[in-house]
Amino acid sequence: MIFARDKPDIGMTRHAGLHRKEVVVKKVAALSILAFLGASIAVNAPPAAATDISLESRTYVPARGTDGENTHVLLYEYLTFNAEDLVQPGLYLRVGGWGRTDLADETYGQKTNSELQYAFLGWRAPQLNAEARVGRVSLTAGVARNEVFDGLLLGSDLPAGFDVTLFGGIPVETETGGRSSDSLYGARVSQGRAGLYRLGASYLKEQNAGNDSREEAGADVFIAPLPFVEVTGSSLYNLIASEWAQHDYRFALGPFVQRVRLAATWTSTDYRYYFQSPEHPVFLPEDPEAHEKLDKIGGELEVVLGAGFTLAGEYTSYKYDVAGAAYAFGAGLAWAGSGITAGGDYRQVHGDEAENQYQEFGAYASVPFGPVLAAANAEYLAYEEEINGEKNAMTGKVGLTYTASRALEFSASVEYGKTPDYDREIKGLLAVLWRYDASMKKGGTK
Repeated sequence: MIFARDKPDIGMTRHAGLHRKEVVVKKVAALSILAFLGASIAVNAPPAAATDISLESRTYVPARGTDGENTHVLLYEYLTFNAEDLVQPGLYLRVGGWGRTDLADETYGQKTNSELQYAFLGWRAPQLNAEARVGRVSLTAGVARNEVFDGLLLGSDLPAGFDVTLFGGIPVETETGGRSSDSLYGARVSQGRAGLYRLGASYLKEQNAGNDSREEAGADVFIAPLPFVEVTGSSLYNLIASEWAQHDYRFALGPFVQRVRLAATWTSTDYRYYFQSPEHPVFLPEDPEAHEKLDKIGGELEVVLGAGFTLAGEYTSYKYDVAGAAYAFGAGLAWAGSGITAGGDYRQVHGDEAENQYQEFGAYASVPFGPVLAAANAEYLAYEEEINGEKNAMTGKVGLTYTASRALEFSASVEYGKTPDYDREIKGLLAVLWRYDASMKKGGTK
């Protein structure tokens, strides 16, 4: 059973109205201690076990300034530690988390915060693709939408094309009342044949302080009856409200003559039943009586023209119960060759609101110069009606990435924008990526 990979994410990774539990910045020390302990175990592993260790540090310094407002400069540090075949084959350790501090004006209502995103011990069995994880784990499978919890995750293949995933623990999220009597558990079962089809059914229940806060069931499907036909999708049912929360399906055709791909999409989301009750006022709707539902239908076309060129087109219609209707269509031309990329696109949006009535023009390019990659992009919006006295908006961004080695990378970018909301907005980002990989046996590095 292969679980979804664990990746740090600066933004929200759970559904709206649900923040991950934030802890004081001192908790970053726990991350370092776990990584140190894991490395110590690996170094002292018995001779029969060759432990592969990897460490990764990602440092980001985003900055943002606008006329007449605060200047925000933040420092983010992401740390991850992985150890494979720890002590014995199949045993592994994963730890990941981040910390943030403000270097200028305060953001998010506090100067520092941090999060231990995942920290678990895992084991892979030599048969049936079986796997187990214990600790702080995350899962995306069926109705489990990137759930993060402190508990146990089990999965295995079964005979006749079946597989099963079981999970349970205490959810990691913002709870003003603490985590007492909180719980999260569920399962997913599927059956299929590799490359041909897979049908899945799943269930999840979450309790907050002993009270049911979420109970969902769902189905997911993958069907590829022919080499150029593929159907994928899922449906989510809110058991507490006894209402469908979402249907999301995609029908893909191609490639035909190795060049043409077509796709059609349909998504219907009832936000009353898709999100659980928000816990912070910022997520409450402006009109408490507004119950929004969105039906979205789209089509996509991609044609490989040759000589590095690819042409793409799309059309999407949006139908909101409250916000009204809108539709968008556009096309883009991309080129890639010898490490160089370039492209341009055009998109037109028509909606009931003024901010959803515009034409969008975009262009981008990237060129390598030895170990340095230079990239630039620009975007221009022309509104049909004035917004705050402006009928257009533009942004431009340039960036450089220097790959010093396989283990070390530096990047920097600057973005300038002029929009109806800001006469001038400047953003910047500095980033450093550092990796360390080693294979250890008999206490040494091979």
